[in-house]
Amino acid sequence: MDKGFRKMLGIGLGAVLCASSITGCSSQNGSADTQAEAGSTGPSAAEGGQSSGEAAGEPVTIKFIHKLPEESRMQYFNEVIAEFEKENPNIKIEMNAYGDEEIKDKTRVLLGSDEAPDIFFTWSGQRITQYVDSGNALDITKYLEEDSQWKESFNQSMLECCNKNGSYWAIPWDYDSKEMVYNKKIFAEVGITELPATWDELLEDCQIIKDAGYTPIALGNQYSWVVCHYITTLNGKLVPEDKLNANYNMEDTNFSHEGYAKALDMVRTLYDLGYVNQDVNSCTWEMSQSMVQEGKAAMVYEEVPNLVNYENSLGDDWGYFDFPEVENGQGKAGYITGGPDVFMVNSESKHPDEAVKFLKHLTSPDVQAKMVYDLGFLPVINVELDPEQCMPEILEIINKNMEAPGISEWLDCALNQTVADTYLIGCQTIFDDQDGAAIMLDVSATAQEVAEDQ
Repeated sequence: MDKGFRKMLGIGLGAVLCASSITGCSSQNGSADTQAEAGSTGPSAAEGGQSSGEAAGEPVTIKFIHKLPEESRMQYFNEVIAEFEKENPNIKIEMNAYGDEEIKDKTRVLLGSDEAPDIFFTWSGQRITQYVDSGNALDITKYLEEDSQWKESFNQSMLECCNKNGSYWAIPWDYDSKEMVYNKKIFAEVGITELPATWDELLEDCQIIKDAGYTPIALGNQYSWVVCHYITTLNGKLVPEDKLNANYNMEDTNFSHEGYAKALDMVRTLYDLGYVNQDVNSCTWEMSQSMVQEGKAAMVYEEVPNLVNYENSLGDDWGYFDFPEVENGQGKAGYITGGPDVFMVNSESKHPDEAVKFLKHLTSPDVQAKMVYDLGFLPVINVELDPEQCMPEILEIINKNMEAPGISEWLDCALNQTVADTYLIGCQTIFDDQDGAAIMLDVSATAQEVAEDQ
């Protein structure tokens, strides 16, 4: 399936009562090096029999790393792991977690060490491909083929993000999408009664908010993936689908369509007009979130799993709306921006059956429902949800996304990593001395160099 745009297939999520949910167990400290402990082996996921370790009565330890070290998220994993270990008393899950930026380098280092994980986190697209190409990823196609019920339980567009050259190399665990979050108190104070549906309407509202003394949009771009998310969305709305897919697939290395440069210039316009904070490249993502939560800024382009933070800080005084459509855009309207988070199995794992068995647990209906209830994350399988246990906004977004015509996959995941790195630099220099056209010339030159080296 083409990178960049992926057709959304029915997620199949009904707002009806869930038959059961995982029972909570005692949580551990939520630090980045938290470990959950219990026994060892159980039946093989592939054949329902015993692994060599089980046959000898030896403990099996599965090392598992992810990118969610926050206390509430670690508590979720601790409870899920405790339930798994209770059901599989001979399998021990040894868990470690590292933050968003740290895990990118940490995973590569660990995979080359004696502490290599059996299961590791990454994002979709080229993030998967890099581990396939390096030989670190296990081909898990056979596990999906041998358990058709498991395979068919997934949102197939999310599962196909894990398919490279006809084989499956990862399992989607959750998926992410973006919404514009706004502070209702600020909107009410400045007299905005209708949410902006178009880019021009957004700019008009930004001027009203700025005139009232507030920062219209908080933008923490210390790590350039923040603006990259804007560009992912705008590229999808401005660039024709066939052109975008040809560029993202490296079939065409010339990123010459005017929509690419326009997307960057539109973000620069927000800066030039004072509609975002002027310290964008030194402002952290967390600082931009706080600006909205503390009533200093009116809006932020936010990931859905973080909506619970606004619920906790603002109560009823926050809301969300879809990213505005761009008038006369040549791309696709209504696409969501995002992609799945995935887990991969180390090709050097001594216990792949047990590793896959744990992945089946993470993607089982009860555990996926618990993920929605406890964390506000978006599930990747067909699961029934109890609306009484969900944030109403999360349930609304899940159902809304079911109707979306497709998903624009994160730019820095969809593109070749070297090309993406050049693009990400442009997502910061756009606020300095470059314009969109100059940045896209650099991106095209990098793409051409990569193509010549392949």
